[in-house]
Amino acid sequence: MPLRGPWAILALLLSPTVLLGTVAQPRLVPRHATVVDRQTVNSNYTFIIAGGGIAGLTLADRLTEDSSVTVLVLEAGPFDQGQDGILIPGAFAPYLYFWPNLVTVPQVGLNDRSFPAICAQVVGGGSTINAMVFLRGATVDYDGWESLGNPRHSWDDLFPYFLKSENFTRPSASFAKAGNISWDEAVRAHKGPVKYSYPNYFYPGSANWWNAAKSVGLEPVKDPNAPNSKNGIFWFPTVLDVPSMTRSYARRNHYDKVITSRPNYHVLASNTVSKILFRNKQAIGVSYLPTAGGTASSVYASKEVILAAGGLHTPQILQLSGIGPKKLLEKLSIPVVADLPGVGQNLQDQPTLEVPYNFSANVIPNPGTFLTNATYNAEQRAFYDAHQPSAYSIIATLSTNIARVSLQQATAAYKQMVAQARARNPADSLPTDVDATVLEGYKAQRKLILQQFESGSAAIGNLHWGTADSALIYLLKPLSRGSVNINSTDPLAPVVIDYRTATDPADLQVYTALFRKNRQIFAARNMQVLGPTEASPFGAQLTTDAQIATVMRNQVNPSNSHQCCTAAMMPRKLGGVVSSEHEVYGVKGLRVADISFWPTEVSGAPTATMYASAELLADMIKKEYCLDDYC
Repeated sequence: MPLRGPWAILALLLSPTVLLGTVAQPRLVPRHATVVDRQTVNSNYTFIIAGGGIAGLTLADRLTEDSSVTVLVLEAGPFDQGQDGILIPGAFAPYLYFWPNLVTVPQVGLNDRSFPAICAQVVGGGSTINAMVFLRGATVDYDGWESLGNPRHSWDDLFPYFLKSENFTRPSASFAKAGNISWDEAVRAHKGPVKYSYPNYFYPGSANWWNAAKSVGLEPVKDPNAPNSKNGIFWFPTVLDVPSMTRSYARRNHYDKVITSRPNYHVLASNTVSKILFRNKQAIGVSYLPTAGGTASSVYASKEVILAAGGLHTPQILQLSGIGPKKLLEKLSIPVVADLPGVGQNLQDQPTLEVPYNFSANVIPNPGTFLTNATYNAEQRAFYDAHQPSAYSIIATLSTNIARVSLQQATAAYKQMVAQARARNPADSLPTDVDATVLEGYKAQRKLILQQFESGSAAIGNLHWGTADSALIYLLKPLSRGSVNINSTDPLAPVVIDYRTATDPADLQVYTALFRKNRQIFAARNMQVLGPTEASPFGAQLTTDAQIATVMRNQVNPSNSHQCCTAAMMPRKLGGVVSSEHEVYGVKGLRVADISFWPTEVSGAPTATMYASAELLADMIKKEYCLDDYC
C-alpha cells in the first residue's frame, strides 16, 4: 500500500572500453565507514554494490562484518539531509528525492496516458521516501517463488530472515485495545536492525470504517505478518523508531549504526554506475560517473559485483553492459556478453485507484483537517515534539487500518473470472514479439497466480480509507506485464518504461470487483451515518461493470512505486535472468540483489521482503566464500 502518498502530496503542494592492465595502488581512506569521494575511493574492493537502497546497504553491512572484506556501495543519489519530510511521518515529503525525468510511454490500457515513474534517488533508496508500511507477503507468495524453480525462497526459508531483520516495539496494551491493534508475538522479533511499531494516534473515523468492513464480511486479522495469515482487516505496522516516532530506514539501520566501527565499508554517493566491466565473462568491476555528469572512472572487485539499483535501473545497467535481449543490444551496437531475453521484461507494479467522496457529516479531525487546518496541525506538531500521541506519527493522507482482500472475498463470481482468465491465450497478454522463453515464464506465473485467485490464499487487492475525502484501492496481483529498456548508450539517459497496465482484461475485472467491495463498505450503516456520496468521475450512475471499467481506464495510476521483477529469478528456459543464488546467467561474479530478482509481486509492501531477502543473500555469499566464520 505505501507510496500512494507522493501522488497526493505532490498534487497538494505543487498544483494552482576500459584498460584492464596495471591497477593503481589503493589510496588512503578514512579509518571508519564513511562517505568517500572520487579522490579518496579505493581502486579495489572485495565486493562492489551498485545501489544503496535496502538490498545494497543490508548486504554491505552484513558482508563487512568480516573485517577481511572491503565493500564499496555506489549510489546515484545523495545522502539525505535529515529533513522533517523524511524523518517525520506527518511531514511526509517524498518528492525531495525522486529520481528525475522518469516518465512512462503512453499506456495503451489507460487511454494512452503517460505517468511519472516514481523511484528514489538517495542513500537508503525507497526506504527513505516510502510510506513506511511494513507488511510481509503471504505464505503462498514465497512458496510460489520456490515452485517457479527457486529453492531456498519459500516462506519457511525466508521466515528466519524476516525475524533476523526486525525489531518490533509493542504499543501499550491500552492503546492496542482502543485501536483494535493485534499481533502474534511468536512471529515478531525484537533484536534486528529494522525498527517498527504502530503510530501512537488514530483518527476517530477509522472506527466507522473498521466496523463497516466487518459488517460486509471482512474479519479482523490477528497478525497479517503471520504464516498462512487470513485476509481481512488490520492495523498495518510501520517502520517507526520508537520513542522518537521517526522513520527507521536503510541508511540508519545498515549504515549509520556501524559508521564508527567499519573501516572496510565505503559509500560513494551521487555517482551512477554506467556499466559492468568484464574480463571474458567474469565481472571484474564497474565504470561509474557523477550523476550530474562528468568523466567516467573505474573501480575493481576481487570477488563480485552485486546489482542493487532497483527494478528500473538494474536492468538498465545490465543492458548497458551487454547483458540482455540480443536484438536490443545489437540495435544499439552494444557488444553482447550474455543474450538474456528476460532482462527488462516481466515488469510489474501494483496499480492504485483513488475514489473521491463527498461527506455530509464526516468525523473531525481527519487527514483533511491535518492538511488544511493550521491550528490543528500546529497542535499535533506540538504534541509530537513533546512525545505525546499525535497525528504526526502517521504518514500524511493515510489512516491506520486497511483490508487485504482475496478474490473470493471481493466477488461471488470469482470462479467465472478465473475460468475466463484461464481460457485466454497467455501470448495475447504479451507483446507480439515476445521471446519464447519469456512467454514460457509468463505462462508459469499466470498459472500460479490464477491458482491463488481461485483458492483465496493470497490477497489480490487492498482497500483503505484515510478517513477524509477519498478511498484507495490497490491491485496487488496484476496479470499484465510491462518492460523497461534502454534506447541509448548514455547511462544518464532515462529508460523507456512501459507498465502495460490493464492490457490483460482480467486486471480490470479484478479491479472492478475490488471497487464494488469498497462500495459495500461505504454502503454499510457505520459509514452511511457519515453521509458519503461517491463523487465524480465515479458515482451512483455507474451501475454496470463495463461502465466502472471505462471510468477506471482514465483514473487508475499504473504504479504504487513497487516496480519489480525485471531481472527475474527463474530458470533460464523460463526467461529467467538470475538463479536461485541470484547469479546472473551466462557470466561469473555478478548477482542481482534488489527487487528486480522477484519473479512476481507479493501480497504486501516490498520493504519487509527486501530486508529479509537481502539477509538471506548475505548468508549465501558468506557461506560461498567462507566469510565471517561461516565455514
